[in-house]
Amino acid sequence: MVNCLFQRKDDVWCRIATTALFAALVAGCATSPVPTKTAVAVPPERVLAYKTNSPGTGTLSVTRDSGHTGSLCSVGLFVDGKVAALLKPGERVALHVPAGSVVVGAAYQGSGICGMGADRQEREAIVMDGKVKNYRVSTSGDGVLDILPTTL
Repeated sequence: MVNCLFQRKDDVWCRIATTALFAALVAGCATSPVPTKTAVAVPPERVLAYKTNSPGTGTLSVTRDSGHTGSLCSVGLFVDGKVAALLKPGERVALHVPAGSVVVGAAYQGSGICGMGADRQEREAIVMDGKVKNYRVSTSGDGVLDILPTTL
């Protein structure tokens, strides 16, 4: 491979191998959506609020993408500014939130490098009584979180 990169640039196979290596490295930087049905449930000890289904609530189902970017850190899931759950890659949580408009947010949680993450990203979610609203937490290649509605 070193020959391909530095000496034999005219070789077609070297160009193909170099391009394939570069594509693999770039693809490894993005997170990938995880369908809600195949995501692993967050363990109960990391669900911190909105655990009980009661009248006047809807379900906010949030799934964190899988992938390497940001995978060493838990993501705090916030509802109206309150930490409701801690998610690891590939996990999902179902929160029973008051029906109506809520602000759902995501931010890296923890100490060290995890505590130096980007600002919390927030979105409005309209959750109807007795209905489920699905969201996903993704991480861009540069480590920035986002939280968006999903149909996956």
